[in-house]
Amino acid sequence: MSRLRKGRKYKGSGFSSTFKDMVKGGNSPFAVTIGSNVNEEEDTTQSVEDPNIADAANAAKTDKDIVPSDTDYSREEVDSYFQRRKLAKEKAELEKAKADKEAEEKLKEEEAAEIEEEERESLSQGENIADSYDDEFDPTMTGKERREESRENKGQIRDAKKEAKTAAKDEFKNKKQDIKDSGLKGKDKRDAKKGARKDKRDDKKSIRQNKRSAKKSNRKSKRKARKNK
Repeated sequence: MSRLRKGRKYKGSGFSSTFKDMVKGGNSPFAVTIGSNVNEEEDTTQSVEDPNIADAANAAKTDKDIVPSDTDYSREEVDSYFQRRKLAKEKAELEKAKADKEAEEKLKEEEAAEIEEEERESLSQGENIADSYDDEFDPTMTGKERREESRENKGQIRDAKKEAKTAAKDEFKNKKQDIKDSGLKGKDKRDAKKGARKDKRDDKKSIRQNKRSAKKSNRKSKRKARKNK
């Protein structure tokens, strides 16, 4: 662009003189800018940390080295706290194991009591009579031997019947005592006694039926041995 406008000479700033001063060693107008850029780069370089060093420092830390900064607890207090937690956990596990063992033992006792009750009930009804004698009849026996075997079997049947009657009698006594201890009054007590007497009659009836069945089986075995002779 021409420095002359409308025939007049350009009277702007002396760029040539400024350039001459800069060449002679004067202050450059870019000196400040260049220096500031260098300083900024140096500051940025110094502020960046090596990630490998930070990872190594974190890896070297253990649970014991991590203590919350917002607490006033000492190392001994923290260790004591974790020790108490450990002991409490062990105590809870022992108590649980003890409770499980007691529950298992109680269950076994209940099962044994149920089995005993079933056996007692079976005995009081005379169900032991059927297998109470030894059927040893043999076709080679003489008439005398067969009669002797039959008498022995009948004696065993009678003994089994007596045992069943005794069990039924004891059961009736126990029921009456239970009713008395329960504190029942009026109609409830009468109904309970009525039920106990009915159970006693049923047991006696069952005993008689089992006795007859056993005696009939004994006679049948005797006749069979006589016919196969």
